[in-house]
Amino acid sequence: MSLLDLNPSITRVFPKDGNRFLSQFRYREKDFFTTDCAFDELDLALSYASLVVRYVNNVAEGLVLDSKSQETIFACKMLVNPHTIKVKRIREVPDEYAQLAMMGFNLQANHNEIKSRKKKVDETLAKLRQLHDELNAQLYAKPTERPKIHSPADVANILQYFIGNLDHEELWVVNLDTRVRIMSLIALYKGSVNQSSVRVSEVFRQAIVDNSPSIIVSHNHPSGDPSPSPDDVAVTRCIVQAGKLLDIDVLDHIIVVSSGFVSLKERGLGFS
Repeated sequence: MSLLDLNPSITRVFPKDGNRFLSQFRYREKDFFTTDCAFDELDLALSYASLVVRYVNNVAEGLVLDSKSQETIFACKMLVNPHTIKVKRIREVPDEYAQLAMMGFNLQANHNEIKSRKKKVDETLAKLRQLHDELNAQLYAKPTERPKIHSPADVANILQYFIGNLDHEELWVVNLDTRVRIMSLIALYKGSVNQSSVRVSEVFRQAIVDNSPSIIVSHNHPSGDPSPSPDDVAVTRCIVQAGKLLDIDVLDHIIVVSSGFVSLKERGLGFS
């Protein structure tokens, strides 16, 4: 007989049919797992396994097995003395228990996973920075091979690799030569793009050094929505006006996200 039938105070809200995600348990003083029931929805299987392990005294461990891939995708253990826990109905279970359930009651494993994920992100960002440096070196060394910009899409396609998937904002400047070919890519600011944080003089610094006649400014939106904000338009207007004073054309300000881009010049924002 399933624990679904034996413990109605915990399991009365769970359906009794399903076949994909198997809930298995190891009873105390046993060295093997037995399948108790199955669910079609993963969330139900996770919640059921964690609650049974926490509230049923003779259950020591629980896991959820995906019968389709034959992989264990969740496991939890009873880490405290069950006799010290006051039995509650499921509607009274505190919110933090749900978080523990999703973490599998294995805080160390969860911490290690977060560290591993952060390490991979750091390694990827380091590779992008290296690629950025190598690309600039090639652009300076081989002027005839510089990519020519014909449209905002040309710039967006290049910068998406560098900033399209970041979880924070970065402002980049693309310096162009007299034939509208890319001379260099400058990663200028990291953080929110607004009038208080962007120093216009810094935007043109490398263009002045390289004697670049024109630039394109670009930044990303971590939200994935490339729609220009009022700050984006205000910053663009300031940069365009400064460019006129320095005799450096600001050809566009492009907002880049992983799935596309928006050209403020095409929309007539900040360039009037």
